[in-house]
Amino acid sequence: MLPIKRLEEIKRILTENKQADVPSLAQELNVTEATIRRDLEKLENEQFLTRTHGGAVLNEQEPSESSLFQLPDTNKDIYSNIGKIASQFIQNNQVIFLGPGSCSRFIVRNLQAKINVTVITTDLMVAHDCAAHSPNVSVVIPGGNLNPSTLNLSGTMTFNSLDNFYFDISFFDIDGITMTRGYSVSSLNKAYLIQNIFKTSKQNFALCPYDRFNCEAPAIVGDINMFPSVITNERVDALYKEYYFQHNIQVFATFNI
Repeated sequence: MLPIKRLEEIKRILTENKQADVPSLAQELNVTEATIRRDLEKLENEQFLTRTHGGAVLNEQEPSESSLFQLPDTNKDIYSNIGKIASQFIQNNQVIFLGPGSCSRFIVRNLQAKINVTVITTDLMVAHDCAAHSPNVSVVIPGGNLNPSTLNLSGTMTFNSLDNFYFDISFFDIDGITMTRGYSVSSLNKAYLIQNIFKTSKQNFALCPYDRFNCEAPAIVGDINMFPSVITNERVDALYKEYYFQHNIQVFATFNI
């Protein structure tokens, strides 16, 4: 048996049994005890195991704490589908703005093939996902006050910094949509951000998961006719589909992929 295969076999045995002794390993792998001791020393250097008198025990990994940037499993497929649709509108050499929210996080996960794209965002989670999944994309984060619970930036410094950009395309994660109140989001800071970026962007898209229709968030962004283009899911309420169609508002859903 080749040395690399023997090491793999020792790993398998320890993973299954949590511990093993040198004589048993030597007998099972048909090698000398001296060979097994050398193998165990190599695996100890890799921190796979800890040698003991006459054998070794598996190094059990401590359960890791949930990453601050880990996405919850709930509705992950919904966000993923919206992210795939949105990414198709982004062209090479563009400057884009991604507002705070889970949908934006999935947009940047689909930009690996884009060339010379710059993403500006106030959401540190979006910036993190862009760096992790699409490192070829340039990321610009404006300064400002950090919200420790959402990891979003806001304040005078943020808005002054964003005034220096002109965006080819912008995407905004919407938290609530009703016919009467229109589009709403979770905070006044987020609403003000969207309203300002909207004015300096050539194209604007509302990102609206189907479960946010017929829901109201605290801060109003604009009426139901504000966005010329909406990205959602095929399960969106038929009432809104009909309204958008009648008012020449483009709707892109999962079945458009």
